[in-house]
Amino acid sequence: MKTKQLALFVIASFLHVSVKAWDVDMSRRKSDLQKFRGPASVEAEKKDKAWLDGLFQPLEAAQEIVILNTDKGFVPETLKLKRGKTYKIHVVNVNEKEKNTSFVLDAFSEHHGTFFGQKKTFEINPKTDGVFSFICPETAKQGRLIVYPEDGQGRKPASE
Repeated sequence: MKTKQLALFVIASFLHVSVKAWDVDMSRRKSDLQKFRGPASVEAEKKDKAWLDGLFQPLEAAQEIVILNTDKGFVPETLKLKRGKTYKIHVVNVNEKEKNTSFVLDAFSEHHGTFFGQKKTFEINPKTDGVFSFICPETAKQGRLIVYPEDGQGRKPASE
């Protein structure tokens, strides 16, 4: 009988204890994750636009761009793209010294291994104006990608 009473006492004491779970605050984590995300892959806020505005617009074909990865660097070294347009980029490795190289465009989270004579294709849709770089880590070559506003109105001269 005493063992039953002891068992009931132990069970009752455990039922009376409340366990609190840890509260996890993810708000700071979101800002930390935003730092690692490329600035061009973040969509700019659209002001006063309904989601149906672009639904019935005709689709434009993606403009195609070819980037050659040579032993002297990238050809072309600088690309100028309009914000909001879709571009299909083909990267071709024609570097005879380095047969297996990488193409890294961090701002758009594009990382590709390129093999000699073969092409890698991907699409980007720039959402943010700015100057971004693409690199080949094996050859230490770098190129620039310049994104400017769709309406063509960029920065004005300081004298105006």
